[in-house]
Amino acid sequence: MILIIGSNHDDVIYFQSALKDAHEEIILNKYRAQVGTILNQSIMVLQDVYTSYVSSALITYIVEKYYVLMVFCVGTCFAQSKNLKVGSIAISEFSTFGDVDQIRMIKGTGLGQIPGYPQMFYSHKELVRNMEEALNSVGENNYTLCTFMNSSYYRKDQQLIEELSLEDSVANKNKNTVIDGTTTGIALACHLFDIPYIAIKVIEGQAGEKTSIDSYMKVLETYGTIGKAVIVCIGEVSRNDILRG
Repeated sequence: MILIIGSNHDDVIYFQSALKDAHEEIILNKYRAQVGTILNQSIMVLQDVYTSYVSSALITYIVEKYYVLMVFCVGTCFAQSKNLKVGSIAISEFSTFGDVDQIRMIKGTGLGQIPGYPQMFYSHKELVRNMEEALNSVGENNYTLCTFMNSSYYRKDQQLIEELSLEDSVANKNKNTVIDGTTTGIALACHLFDIPYIAIKVIEGQAGEKTSIDSYMKVLETYGTIGKAVIVCIGEVSRNDILRG
């Protein structure tokens, strides 16, 4: 099964409409998932997932109950880097916890790092490459490989994230930085189970700024492009060795 996970209905409506033989399953007596097939692959589409706490717990539960091959995280994010524009697409190259500081607890721990875990979680390189090729195939070249920083409340106080952005071990990885609330929780769970993951999200605005109606209209226009590209990517990875088993 391939899992596609978003926060609100707009994030996932394209995929729900593309499902064949869809039926609803209730996860943990709370979350409504649509399950069906796309290109003969079993797909679960899940929405109403907010914060890394929930995304990590849900992925852990779903992976233990189902045979999950990979995870696509879709929706919106906010740009920390000024060069990233509203309506453009961010693809996760790395992800980290932008709201974690455990430096005083364990020697050698960096900003954004849970002790005992990597500071940066890597998206599967071949999956990233396939996603880029899929976007190109649908005529979209306005995308950027980014570092995704997790924040459970899209920090109005940007101090920690700005410090993390400047830290060499993070900044030297990828200076294109976006903020969202779910990707790194997903990355943590996928790391535990050795499952490929990728986030592909629309940039809704600059971090800490209110989203305008015009900006959100650009977001909605881009959702369809992402939907088409993800489905192309699913078709491609179904034919190569990214899929486990």
